Amino acid sequence: MPMPPSLLRTRPLLVLVPLLLAAAPAPHAPAQPRLEDTVPDTFTGVERVVAVGDVHGDVDALKEVLRLAGLIDAKDRWIGGKTHLVQTGDVPDRGDQTRAAFDLLMRLEQEALAAGGRVHALLGNHEAMNMLGDLRYVNPGEMASFADQSPEQDSADSPPGLNGHRVAYSLQGRYGQWLRKHAAVVRINDTLFVHGGVAPGVPGGNLAELNRWVRQDFFPGHPPGGARDAQGPLWFRGYALGEPQDAEPALDAVLKRYGARRMVMGHTTNRDGKVKVRFNGKALLIDTGLSTGYGRNLAALELRGGKVNALYREGPVTLGSVEPPAAPARPTGPKPRKK
Repeated sequence: MPMPPSLLRTRPLLVLVPLLLAAAPAPHAPAQPRLEDTVPDTFTGVERVVAVGDVHGDVDALKEVLRLAGLIDAKDRWIGGKTHLVQTGDVPDRGDQTRAAFDLLMRLEQEALAAGGRVHALLGNHEAMNMLGDLRYVNPGEMASFADQSPEQDSADSPPGLNGHRVAYSLQGRYGQWLRKHAAVVRINDTLFVHGGVAPGVPGGNLAELNRWVRQDFFPGHPPGGARDAQGPLWFRGYALGEPQDAEPALDAVLKRYGARRMVMGHTTNRDGKVKVRFNGKALLIDTGLSTGYGRNLAALELRGGKVNALYREGPVTLGSVEPPAAPARPTGPKPRKK
């Protein structure tokens, strides 16, 4: 039976399309992070900064505190304009909603950037533990939520979601790739933000070198770095718990080294649920126990217009003694004669 003319006309196209598809270049996969990648660490001229402490798997508490700070609307969309939000690490562990919290921050990161603002999701010790396979604080529901990240079924004697969790935090995984592109320490205007604290003995004469030292633990083929080090920025508690006669001089040296006036830290929970001020405002401790497991104490720190405020449900509180003491005034009279 002869072929219809209409089909004869389309047959060359039917042959040509597969040939064109075969010749077309394959779509590029997202570039994997590398240790050598530049991680932004210094920002100036920022009018408003809001910092939020440890989340620990409680996305609902995170959303509530972001609304409290005027950064997201009722539909969880960014309305913070040019504000910089700093989340000081420890998004995962101890709660079921870690993935949702990561997804929220990942989306807000893009929305804030489009609005002229920024979201800085810093590395905490719990992000490091999950990337490095230390799962001792992973909640069972949290683990199970990652099951769809791997096609490999979990063995009968392993917790549900173990394979997906491992893939998710790997160098190629959705959350592992994202985390490996982030800093441990940033400076915004005159303030350092970090999860635990920057000890005086850390290597690196600038933030780029310090962040590289931390990140090198997350990439194969490099010597041990700061993500595992007990004195590294993800773990250090010296400014939160140290005696003033030792901790304050150490803090002064670090602030001078990195050209900052104060340091904002999470990691060490303030049991009263309030932002804690130490050393005349040079150390600000913002882990107030945000997650339900720690009391759901909603609080954020705001730096705006030369003022430092703690934001609570009941309203903002301007923190006292937040500026370093002024240098003593020089005498204005004539200099005494030397004897």
